[in-house]
Amino acid sequence: MISTTPEAIHPTEKRNQSEQVGLEQEGIERAQMADFENLIEREMVATLRPLWLDLPHTPEEMAVMSEVMADVSESTARLDRPTRRHLWDAARQLGTMQKMTQLLSKTEGDLFRLYPDEWGFSVRTYRPLASRLQLLLSKAEPRLRQIFPLCELEPHVEVFLDSFKPLLGVEMESRFATHAHGEDYVRKLNQGVQRVREQVRSEAFGRKLESRRRGVDKNAKSLRDYIDALFAAHGKLLAVRVDLSYKNAGQIHHPGVPREETARAIKDRDRFFRELKKQPFAEHYLGCVWKLEYGLFRGPHFHVLLFFDGAKVRQDGLFAKLAGNLWGQITQGRGDYFNCNAHKERYGNALGIGMINRSDLEKRALLQVAASYLVKVDYVRRLTLEGAYRTFGSRAGK
Repeated sequence: MISTTPEAIHPTEKRNQSEQVGLEQEGIERAQMADFENLIEREMVATLRPLWLDLPHTPEEMAVMSEVMADVSESTARLDRPTRRHLWDAARQLGTMQKMTQLLSKTEGDLFRLYPDEWGFSVRTYRPLASRLQLLLSKAEPRLRQIFPLCELEPHVEVFLDSFKPLLGVEMESRFATHAHGEDYVRKLNQGVQRVREQVRSEAFGRKLESRRRGVDKNAKSLRDYIDALFAAHGKLLAVRVDLSYKNAGQIHHPGVPREETARAIKDRDRFFRELKKQPFAEHYLGCVWKLEYGLFRGPHFHVLLFFDGAKVRQDGLFAKLAGNLWGQITQGRGDYFNCNAHKERYGNALGIGMINRSDLEKRALLQVAASYLVKVDYVRRLTLEGAYRTFGSRAGK
């Protein structure tokens, strides 16, 4: 009789069993990775339309990015169409870079490998995320930071730009004539991915991200509380939004000009709010919230939300015009303005300005949402100024 005890099993059989277990484990790992890749694929397909023009996938993120893009659009209005389109497309990459960095930080191992073939050497990857990364890098604008002067971009975007700096805007390649050339390209890709993982997983990055979110959430809550307090005291509010800017600003090719322009704009803003209380309509003016931004070709500008007693006044478009005219006087003709209340069609069903009753909870919610985007754009890009300058605040009226 042949013994079947473990001790009697031939060494070759033991090796075969061990190899079989190894193969089974490798199969399980491949299946798990396939599930992970399928999850990424579904998520990426839902967000990349196409990849380099993508917006973040949540409704709130999309609305915030829309606010950012509206600012870019107005900042580049005087440029020729090709240049304007290029800057527009580049700015829209912010959301895609953020999403890509978040997904890359969850991966493990080399995403890219070089294999010989009949034409030379080819870059291969079996992960859809890696292929999309190559596409994003080929479309990325290396000067993206310059589109948002004086700004700190969202932390994930900053990591992406730093990690893949040598590959930004580099044409996507899949085949190489020499091994050295292909190996260098693959090495840069894998090193970039590894840097993303290390930075995003670090405690320092976590603290930075939390600090950013905490600051934005604090301002958003302050804004909500301010508006709720106005409704508690008044049955109707007339909400007026006006964007205050300058006709010839944004000369960023001159060193020091952005900060000089901003310092001057802050003085003009303070005088504007003082003079606002002296106008004939001042007795019905309840207060305002404001946000300071700096555009590439628009220079410093303010998004201002003014509140009036809706029980005493109406004609919101007229009050926006009066505020804009006052800004022109304060700036001695250098200032310009945009009357948002005169162009309500741009807001569609999300209109949150104009006359709003305290009992109209739906429209009050739209006002809160519209106001919150003034501060939530800081999730994407935050203006940073030297000195004790504030970029967001509220002012009491009479």
